[in-house]
Amino acid sequence: MTFLINLYILIAGLLVGSFLNVCIYRIPRRESIAFPPSHCTACGASLKPMDLVPLLSYLFLRGQCRYCGEKISPRYFIIEIIHGFGWLGIALSFGTTLHALAGMMLFSMTLVISAIDLEHGIIPDGLSAMLLGTGVLYHFLSFDISFLNRLLGMAVGFGLLYLLAVISKGGMGGGDIKLCAGIGLWLGFPGFLYALLAASIIGSLASIALMAIKKKGIKETIPFGPFLMIGFLLMYFYQADILQGYWNLMMNLYGL
Repeated sequence: MTFLINLYILIAGLLVGSFLNVCIYRIPRRESIAFPPSHCTACGASLKPMDLVPLLSYLFLRGQCRYCGEKISPRYFIIEIIHGFGWLGIALSFGTTLHALAGMMLFSMTLVISAIDLEHGIIPDGLSAMLLGTGVLYHFLSFDISFLNRLLGMAVGFGLLYLLAVISKGGMGGGDIKLCAGIGLWLGFPGFLYALLAASIIGSLASIALMAIKKKGIKETIPFGPFLMIGFLLMYFYQADILQGYWNLMMNLYGL
């Protein structure tokens, strides 16, 4: 029975991942995610069900449109496989609790926000608003953090990033500021600060790695949104474990 449930979650994750690809393509172009139905962006041909099977269609068609031969971005395949196995991993680690189900939704949002920010350098306001709205809904379902604490996290998230944007004279985008308000609402205070610290560390390491392989120059920037969402997910799922591990490390280092 457990195997069937996990198989269902994997398949559902792959199917939702396919839909997320539609969102990633259409949302930054201000197109409807429902109409028109899925079609080739090169020739406009409507796609049949056999063209939309997650993973398998891409492999069978060898990454090309069946109708015009135009190359299909590997991003479609990558998003589907990451999302499908991401959902499965969350279910295996946390079961089917409210915390896990909300985490699956946040994982989906992370992929959409990250892909759009990496490709277009923007975080659409609608996605930031969705993060805020779902954060309010989750509070009234879980009550694990006081609403006052969540509001404090939201205020710190928005205010701190706004201050950084002013200091850096535009180095921090408006999309990042609004996104941090939503992250702060979900994590509260000081959870948001932990997420921001994790995002900064991961972002710095990624920048160093890209410069090392000469993919980015010293003066070039990379979108911060994906790292914010990764830091957010880490603290949402593992905040207690990470903090406990940190304090254990400090006590061992200093012999406390």
